[in-house]
Amino acid sequence: MARRIQPIFDSILADTRLQGSSRSFIESLQEQFTNKKTLSAGQRQALDNMQDQLASAPAIDADKQSRLDSLISRAEAAQDPWGVNFVTSIKHQMAIGKELSPRQKEILVKVADRHSDKAQEQRESWDTNFTSEMREMMEIAARYYLANPPYFKDLATKALEDDTFIPSERAYKKMVENKFAGKVIAATLAEPRYSVGSMVALRATAPSTLLYVTWSALGENKTRTGKLATVIKTDAKPVTSPARGSKVYSVLFFGETSPVTVEERWIKKGKR
Repeated sequence: MARRIQPIFDSILADTRLQGSSRSFIESLQEQFTNKKTLSAGQRQALDNMQDQLASAPAIDADKQSRLDSLISRAEAAQDPWGVNFVTSIKHQMAIGKELSPRQKEILVKVADRHSDKAQEQRESWDTNFTSEMREMMEIAARYYLANPPYFKDLATKALEDDTFIPSERAYKKMVENKFAGKVIAATLAEPRYSVGSMVALRATAPSTLLYVTWSALGENKTRTGKLATVIKTDAKPVTSPARGSKVYSVLFFGETSPVTVEERWIKKGKR
C-alpha cells in the first residue's frame, strides 16, 4: 500500500496551487500515514478527492489571480489582517478549481469595496487629518483596554508603543468611539473636582481596602473613616474604569507617611 499511496502524496504536495488549510490537511494525512503506514477509508477517499480535484481544475485565470493579489496588497496597506487572510484563502481555493459559495462571493465584494480606490482616498484623507487630540483620545482608550483585557490588545499596544501610528478609521471608531471608552475619555479630560491642596475624606461607600489600613506587624487594622487627607496630585494614574467619578487622585491622610491613590467617586470635601 505504501508504494501506491506515497506517490499520490508526492504528486499533490508538489502542486504549488495547493495552499493554506488544504495543504495543511494533506500534510497531516501524510504525517499519519508515515507514522501508522495506513489511512482510514474516509481519509483515503479525501486524498483521492484532492488528487481528482487538482487533476480536473481549470487553468489558473491569471487576470483573476492578479486582481486578488492586488486586493491582498491593498488590505495589507490598510492594516486589515482579516481581509488579507480571507482573500488569500479565496485565492488558494480558486487555484485548485474549488467553487466559491454565494456567501464567499458576497464577502469578497464587500472586501473589494472596502479597499477600492475611493476607499483608499478616504483613508489617505483620514491619515492626513488625524489630529493630536484624536491621538490623545486613542491613547486614553488604549490604556483603559490594556488594563481591562482582552479587547483591542494588539491595537492598544501599538497605539502606545508607536507615537506615529495611525489606525484605520474603522479601527479607531471601534476602540475609541464606544460608550465605555467614551466615559473613560470624558473622566480623564474633565476638570478635577478637587484641586491639589484640597482637604478630602473618604465616603462611607469607599472600598474596604481604602477604609481600613494595616498599621502594625500583628496585622491590626485602623479605620480612615472621618480622617482628613490632602490631595497631592490629580490625574495620578490613567483612568481604568468607565464608572462615573473614576478620575484618580493621590492623597495623603493625616498621620500617614505614604500617599494612596483613590478614585474621585470615593472621596468628598473634608471638613476640619
